[in-house]
Amino acid sequence: MKKRYLNCFISVITSLVLLFSVYNCFLKNNIKAESISTLATTAADDYTTYESGEETENPFNKQDDMEVPYDGKQWIQPKEWNCPTINPKDYKGGIMLYFDKIGLEPEYAKGHVQRIYFSISGASEPVNYIKFHVFYDTRLTVKKSSNGEVISPGKGLSNFTTGSSMIEEGQLAFYAYSENTILNKSSLFTIDFIIPENAEQGELYPIGISYVDDGIAADAFISSERNDADKLQMTYVFTKGIYNGYIKMLGEKKTTSTTTTVTTTTTSAKDIIPLDYNLGDVNNDGQINAVDASSVLAHYAKISTNKESEYTEEQKFSADVDHDGLINAVDASLILAYYAYISTTKEDIIPIEDYIIMNY
Repeated sequence: MKKRYLNCFISVITSLVLLFSVYNCFLKNNIKAESISTLATTAADDYTTYESGEETENPFNKQDDMEVPYDGKQWIQPKEWNCPTINPKDYKGGIMLYFDKIGLEPEYAKGHVQRIYFSISGASEPVNYIKFHVFYDTRLTVKKSSNGEVISPGKGLSNFTTGSSMIEEGQLAFYAYSENTILNKSSLFTIDFIIPENAEQGELYPIGISYVDDGIAADAFISSERNDADKLQMTYVFTKGIYNGYIKMLGEKKTTSTTTTVTTTTTSAKDIIPLDYNLGDVNNDGQINAVDASSVLAHYAKISTNKESEYTEEQKFSADVDHDGLINAVDASLILAYYAYISTTKEDIIPIEDYIIMNY
């Protein structure tokens, strides 16, 4: 009981800090603060909610090794918008916000740190206020950054003031605010997770976002203008535009026969992938070059003519370098561009993930 109230208290304090930080930012930049008074008047109601014993459930902590897709049904249109219900189908853009989906070989992953990116592409309207609640499987452990943050801002938010906090184990809060900015394809933030020492093949640790309205400052992705286009984009983001991710230990999950107490493990050779199986290195030879690009084009040609691809799931992940869910000529072109970059750069070569984010 005490722990629950402590977590609730921390959540309320975090929201209050966010509230006044945003308020100060709005004043400093002469930005409209039409929702501040509404947020402030609901603070007392938030205490009542927590005292009633209601807590935000962690939908990613089922620990059943299953992916947790984003649930757009959690979205609640803000009352302060004071407008008819917005239909996300009216949004004509292609905005996507997505977490990495990572496959690791457990023998080498145990106890190691894995960085997960949350990226954006296809934004059509500017934003200046962002707030997300990130949930994760508590078998993972968050490693704080050098400045003590649980979430680190990415290149896309370089001009934003950002902050993060751990509401409780398994739930993080992240916010960012600035002057109105159209976010080009980039990384919004990263989280470093420590893989459990007892990780076993077949285990999957889901990571993602669930929309939360804590009664003080609801999750948001919008500009200070709050015009119809801004509201429509935010509605689409929180109903259809978010894609959750995971960290997966490759290989078949251990199973126990119903007629014996002996535990047997079935492992297929194609399910095992070493930790250094990098994005873009489709043939897993330790290099990213024209051979990988050619392989991606061959795969694209096959699936375009309704032929069956011979790629494993791990190769598909490696080939989809722009994380758009498709493997096509765009991915092959990006691999070739990165190959040209590493062939002409002698020092401080950055990973392909960062190269794509910084240049495309």
